[in-house]
Amino acid sequence: MSGYLACICIAAAVSLVGADERSDEMRDLFTGPVAESVADLGPYTGLNALRRIVGEDRRLAYMLNYEQLAANYGDNVEAQLRREQVILCPQTEAVLYGDFTPLQSRYEPGSRPQLERVVKEQTAGCVSEQEVALALMRFTRELYRRNEGSGDSYIYGGTEEQLIEKGEVLCETLGRLYVALCEVAGIPARIVMHDIGGHIAAEAFIEGSWGYIDPRCGVYFLKPDGKLASVRELMASPEIIRQQPDAVKEDVGEQWTWEERAQRCEQRYFDPREVNGFENYSLADADRYTYGQLTGAEARQAGLFRINAPYREVIDRVFELSDDAPTPWRDRPLRRIPLAYRNDGFSQYFCRPPMTRADVEERLIDPFEGSNVTTLVWGLGPGSVFCFETEAGELYGANVTDEQWEMLRDGDRWVYENVIGLIEEGAGPLRIAIERGHQLGLKVLARLEMQHEYGPASDDNWMWVALVGRFNKDNPQLRIPGRVQLDFKHPEVRAHKLAVLREAVEMGADGLSLDFVVYPPFFEEPDVRIMTEYIRDIRAMCDEVGAAQGREVDLVVRVPHEGNEAIGLDPIGWMREGLVDCVVVSHLRAPDYFDIPIEDFVQASQETGVPVYGCLWHSLGFVTTDLNPQDKDAGKRRYDKPKTKEMYYAQALMLHRAGADGIQLAMPAANFTQKPWLDEMADPEALLTADKHYMADPGPYLPVQFPAPQQRSARGTRSIVMRLGDDLPAATEAGRSVTSELLFYSRALQPGERLHVYINGNGPVTIDGSSEEEMARADAELVDLRRDRHEDFVYDREWWRRGEHRLATEPDWWRLEHNVIRLQYEARDTEATAPLTIAWVDLMISYQ
Repeated sequence: MSGYLACICIAAAVSLVGADERSDEMRDLFTGPVAESVADLGPYTGLNALRRIVGEDRRLAYMLNYEQLAANYGDNVEAQLRREQVILCPQTEAVLYGDFTPLQSRYEPGSRPQLERVVKEQTAGCVSEQEVALALMRFTRELYRRNEGSGDSYIYGGTEEQLIEKGEVLCETLGRLYVALCEVAGIPARIVMHDIGGHIAAEAFIEGSWGYIDPRCGVYFLKPDGKLASVRELMASPEIIRQQPDAVKEDVGEQWTWEERAQRCEQRYFDPREVNGFENYSLADADRYTYGQLTGAEARQAGLFRINAPYREVIDRVFELSDDAPTPWRDRPLRRIPLAYRNDGFSQYFCRPPMTRADVEERLIDPFEGSNVTTLVWGLGPGSVFCFETEAGELYGANVTDEQWEMLRDGDRWVYENVIGLIEEGAGPLRIAIERGHQLGLKVLARLEMQHEYGPASDDNWMWVALVGRFNKDNPQLRIPGRVQLDFKHPEVRAHKLAVLREAVEMGADGLSLDFVVYPPFFEEPDVRIMTEYIRDIRAMCDEVGAAQGREVDLVVRVPHEGNEAIGLDPIGWMREGLVDCVVVSHLRAPDYFDIPIEDFVQASQETGVPVYGCLWHSLGFVTTDLNPQDKDAGKRRYDKPKTKEMYYAQALMLHRAGADGIQLAMPAANFTQKPWLDEMADPEALLTADKHYMADPGPYLPVQFPAPQQRSARGTRSIVMRLGDDLPAATEAGRSVTSELLFYSRALQPGERLHVYINGNGPVTIDGSSEEEMARADAELVDLRRDRHEDFVYDREWWRRGEHRLATEPDWWRLEHNVIRLQYEARDTEATAPLTIAWVDLMISYQ
C-alpha cells in the first residue's frame, strides 16, 4: 500500500469528533436571526456584520481587516468585494452552503483569451475537476517567482491579466485570480476571507461539494474520502488538518513549511473565534468593479502600516497567540504615577538680567514642592555649548564676539549674562538646582542633548554662531560627512561628552538623562555595538563616582518610540543588560505622533524591572513658534497650532492606559507662582472625566489628500486609526453626560462633493458641499490648508482655525483604545478642480 493510501485509510478510521461542541462555541460568538435565504444575508454583509460579531477585540479585528483592504486598494475591486462579503456563522451557514454562490458559469468564452491560455496550459492532462483545481492552485502559488517589485515601487491590484504579468504575491489578489481561473475552467469558486487571522484563500465546488484551497500558500486538506474539506468542515473538525498525507504536505509553497501553515490554519483560520466570510466573484461582472492600481507609497500614505500594527496586536489577543502580547487597555489597572519636569537648559534664563539664586529657586524649583513631581530633569545647555559651571565643555556665549551678538535676539544675550552672573555669585545654575531640589526632596537629573549641532556651518547662521561649540567647529573631521552632527564612531566625540557628564555627576546630580531624541543621526553608518559600549562606559563612570561619594547615580535615557536600531540605539537591550535605570519614550523632535506607543517598552519593563516613562512635548511642532532674529525687526512672530490642556490630558490618559511608570513633561521653561500646571496628570482618577482633545497622528495619517475630480467626478477612501484613553460607552452607561465632536480642517467642499465619515463602522456623518454652511464657507475661504503652504499665513495667531469643520458624533460610537475613522469622499457633477486636503482630524470630548 502506498504512503498516500495508507494515510487516507488511517484518516478514514478517525471519527470527526467534537463538531457539535465547536458548533455550540460558534453560536456564542455570533448573534442575530437565522437567514432563510440569500435575501436575509444583508445584516451579515460587509460592515453590517460588525453588529453580529460577539467580542470587542473580534469586532475590532474585523474592522481593521476591512480598513486594511481600503488602505491597500483604495476603492478598487478588492475593497469593493470586501463590502460584499458575507460572514460564516451558525445563522448563515445553511444559505452560504446552499444558494449563495451560483453553480452555473456565466463566463463568456473568448472574452478573456489570456486567462483561457493559462487555464489550457496549466490543466493539460488533468482528468478530474479536483486535478484541474489543484493545477490552477499550483500556478498561482508560483507566480511570486516572477515578481521584482518591492517597497514604494510595489503595485497593488489590477486586472487578472495584470496580476499574472507582474507576478502577484499577495493573498487577497491571488484569491480573486484563482476564482477567475476556476470560472474559466468551468469550476464554480468563491473567495474566502479569514477576517481576523488576516488571510484570503478560496473554495471551489468540485464534484458536488465545496473544498478549501489556498492559492498563495498551496494549502488544502483531504477528508477520509479523498475529497477536499470545506471551511465549515475544517472549523468543525480540526483533526482533518493534523492528519494529511505526505503528498498534500509536499504541495505547500517553498516559502513555508507544512507545519507552520497547518499550525496557522488550526490556531487562526479555523479556530471558532475566527470570522470567516465568502465573496462571490465572476468575470462576467467585471464592469461592476474598478481595477485601478496603487503604488506601495500611495498605500502607505493611506495608512497601510499604521493600520497593520494595531491589527497584528489585536490578532494575537483574539487567538491568545503570544505570551508577550500587549495588555489590552481595558484590562490594565490604573494607578497614580510620578511626574518628571524637564527644562531645555536655555529658555529658563531667557529673561531680563540680573537673575539671582532666589529667582532660580522661587521660579524654577520651589513650585514643585508638595506636588506630584518627584524629579527635575535639568538641561545642561542648548546644544554643544552649556549653561552650567563647566570646564570640560564650553560656556554658552563665551566665544561670541560683540559683532556676532548683534545677530542675535536680546534674550540670547540675557541668557549669557544671567548664567555668568549666577556663576560669579558663587553657585551656578546646576548646583543651585541640585541643592534646592534636595532640600525639597526632589531628585535632580542632569540632561545632556546627545546630538544638537545647528547647521549649516556658516558665520551667517546665527544658531551656528551662538549654539555650536569650538569642539565641533575646530574638528570638522569628527562630523558625519555632509552634516554638522558629530559621529559617535570617533572616540574623541564620546570622550568629550563623557567628560561633561562626569562633571555633572561629580557636582552632585542624582543621575544623568541622556537625550537621544535630540537629534539623530548619531553615526554615518548606525552601529549599535559602539553605542552600547558607550552606554557601558557611562554606566561605569556613574557607578565609580557614586561609589566614591557613597551614593547611587541613576542613568536615564530618552529614546524614540520606534526606529532605534536604525539610528544605532538598542534601549531594550540596555534594559535587559541592566545598564539603565529608566527609559523615557518619546517621539522625534517636532512630533509626527500625537499618540506615543510605549507598549514594547512596557513589556520589556515587566521583564527587567526597569521603569518606563512616556514623554509629553510642550508643543505640536508643526511650525516654529520662535521669534527668529531675521523677523524681530519686522515685529513678526510665527504661530503654532497651540497645544491645549485638554491635549495633555488626552496624551497622559493614554500613557496611563498603556502602563507607563511615570510621565516626563518636556517644557521649554518653568515660571510658576503656584504648583506646576498639569500636576493632576499623575492621577488617573482626575483624568478619567477631564475634557480631552485628541488628534490623529499627523505624520502617519495626515495630511490626507483626495485627488481633484476628473471629468467632474471622483471617489476615494482613507482610513485613520486613533487611540483613545477614554471609555465613552462606559461613561454614558455610568450616567455621565458626554459629548463627542469630530473636527476636520480642510477647504470648503464644493457643490457635488461629499465627505462621509464613519466611526468604527457607525455613521455616516456627512459634509455636503451643497449645504448652505459649506457654500458660505467657500465664499469666505481663500486658503489652501496643505502644510507646505503654511508659511504664507502662520503670522496670523488663529491661522490654524481656517477650514475647521465640526461634526457631532455619538459617544457610543467610540471605543477605548483603537478606533477606525473612515473617510469616504465622492464627487459627482461638480465644478471642483482642486484636491481635497485634510490637514488635521481632532476629537473633542466633553464631560458635563
